[in-house]
Amino acid sequence: MQLLLLLSHDRNQEVLSEKLTPYYDVSTSVELLDSGGFDLCIFDEDSLHTHRQQLVAHKHAEDPVFLPYLLVATRGADEIDTAVLELVDELIMAPILLEELGPRLKSLLRNRRLAQELSEREELEEMAAIISHDLRNPLNIARGNLELGRETKSDEYLQTTEDALKRMSSLIDDLLSFAKQEYSNLAPQPVSLRDVASRSWDLVETGDVTLDIGLPDDTVVMADASRVQKLFSNLYRNAYEHNGGQLTVTVGRLADGFFVADDGTGIPEEDRSTVFERGYTTNDDGTGFGLPIVKRVGTAHSWTVEVTESESGGAQFEFTGVEFLDEPADDGNE
Repeated sequence: MQLLLLLSHDRNQEVLSEKLTPYYDVSTSVELLDSGGFDLCIFDEDSLHTHRQQLVAHKHAEDPVFLPYLLVATRGADEIDTAVLELVDELIMAPILLEELGPRLKSLLRNRRLAQELSEREELEEMAAIISHDLRNPLNIARGNLELGRETKSDEYLQTTEDALKRMSSLIDDLLSFAKQEYSNLAPQPVSLRDVASRSWDLVETGDVTLDIGLPDDTVVMADASRVQKLFSNLYRNAYEHNGGQLTVTVGRLADGFFVADDGTGIPEEDRSTVFERGYTTNDDGTGFGLPIVKRVGTAHSWTVEVTESESGGAQFEFTGVEFLDEPADDGNE
């Protein structure tokens, strides 16, 4: 598991890193605070003061999974600010003794692994419940109408059966795609964001909706092309299914990322915190997995994903923390 050391004194950090490296994957790079991916962070009060905002953000992002923080202190707990103690999970006095630190690290990391396993189990149970509920309804419709079709020999019932089977097929496809975002490995490489955004448009039904890509040809990001293609496709489909008719979808650049916006009816502010939850949909034919897949693709790239209002009052999905490059890109085609 990945340990992040953030000690303000370089020599102390170097010595502790040398002692822990034989047992753990240790990093002293502050950049890891931007990308995430660490399982435990050891810091002192000075480093906490410098990086507090990022540390708090990571703690909240991991919730309800336990992300342990260990504070190296030079004074007793009764002399340390309460706000500091509320953030940390363990406190150890300097100078650090490895025989004291070792058992604490093992305990903290064991608790993190247990929390991760519990979270995965709960997620699997939730997915199983969604599958059971959402697939049972169209399956029952298909069975009932198939029987009526046999009895009456009417094509009307067969059409309803076909619609129900298509609904089941869509659900299964989205469930498989959702699971893939969780369990398959990311394969980042230089990618032309404009090319992927354009190619994704051709993969979904968009009716009379038009696409406006306001990205320069040389907009290159470090990303997994196939995942980003899935991200764009789901956002395009979402815009079409929830608005329809005459609509314009715009892909544009942000200072440290990009956005996908439309000029449709938008998403009410009170619903924006729940649109990425599995099963959430306002469309009778929706599966409730499109936007959760978008969220997972963004999270897998360590991007921040937010939904807000576009300039025209529609929906705008923003992706920030994106790594832009100035080198030739692969458009994702083999």
